[in-house]
Amino acid sequence: MQATFKLFIPFAFLPFCFAFFTQSSTLESTEFSFYSEDIMLHYDASIDLPFNQVLEEQSIVNYYEQLEEINFEPLVKGIKKYQVQFDLNDWLMYELTQKAIGNIAPKQSQKEKVLLTWFLLSKLNYDTRFAFLKNEALIYVRSNDDIFETPLIEEGGNKFVGLTEMQYKRTSNNKAVYLLNFLGAPNGKPFTFSLSSLPKLKPDLQQKKFQFEWVDQQHNITVQCDRTIVNLMKKYPVIGETDYIKTPFSTDLKKSLLPQIKKIIAGKNIVETLQILTTFTRSAFTYKEDESYFGRSKPMIREEVFFYPYSDCEDRSALFYGLVDELLGLPMIIVAFPDHLTVAVALDQPIGPSIQYKGKKFYICDPTGPSNSTEIGSVPR
Repeated sequence: MQATFKLFIPFAFLPFCFAFFTQSSTLESTEFSFYSEDIMLHYDASIDLPFNQVLEEQSIVNYYEQLEEINFEPLVKGIKKYQVQFDLNDWLMYELTQKAIGNIAPKQSQKEKVLLTWFLLSKLNYDTRFAFLKNEALIYVRSNDDIFETPLIEEGGNKFVGLTEMQYKRTSNNKAVYLLNFLGAPNGKPFTFSLSSLPKLKPDLQQKKFQFEWVDQQHNITVQCDRTIVNLMKKYPVIGETDYIKTPFSTDLKKSLLPQIKKIIAGKNIVETLQILTTFTRSAFTYKEDESYFGRSKPMIREEVFFYPYSDCEDRSALFYGLVDELLGLPMIIVAFPDHLTVAVALDQPIGPSIQYKGKKFYICDPTGPSNSTEIGSVPR
């Protein structure tokens, strides 16, 4: 049948058909879990390409060009599909890419996996830089976000963040790296870490109970906390304080928490509502510094405050900011002291010393302390 079919193809189309059949390849598939979701990606097995040379300018460029000859499009399209489907930000997309490479090329060395990651990020149109030192391969990516605890380089007024060093400790510390004079995506886009929206991953719900007292009345609150969101934050890069504070509630936490709070504040004026919200964030949770519990700095988003047994001032500020934003919609500012973080709310009614900012008066409503106190409007002592 195939030979008969070819007889009817006009001569002018034969070169195109020949090119199509010679460039086609047999695709394989890999299946794995990504947090709470099952993933299937198709790829050309040839992409598991060994790199048995010394890391040098020409050998790296040659390797990149060899990868370009392979049918990489199905893998790139698959990653893009899941990025859109689950609303993954760039960091989570990077994690998905890393996990895919681990399944596609499990026997590759760390150096080879970094090279392949760099290639795929470039084909996903991110503005990357490849750096190397001796036998160590490193990826940097342009970002406008505030990122901490990882090396940065500057080029042309732009900031490039060390992605590789967020996963692997660099063995050659305090030594300058060589930056490859080759761009995989010359017009690539910046990389974002912000969680302005949470990914649409299947929730893994856990019930949590809390209680607090306001004006001699005890209130009990039960919420649904999403462990999927908590798990993805465990190894998340350290981002700016504002990003933690503005990361939204998960859908299930919001649905379970806000209606209960609304019942408690029903009929109360704005000042009373702020007193109730500060009493909740001060008293329903147990205070402990990150270093004491986690052994490291661990800023939390709102979801984590409900999941972990302890939280500190940064974490309470994130939760309080979210509650005021959702329930009152009032302007707020974050106020940083040398050893404390707190929130000030814009009010028309004076409740204490104010902070003038952009023509508005803001009053401190400290989400952390004093515990079991309804006092607002003053600098925490």
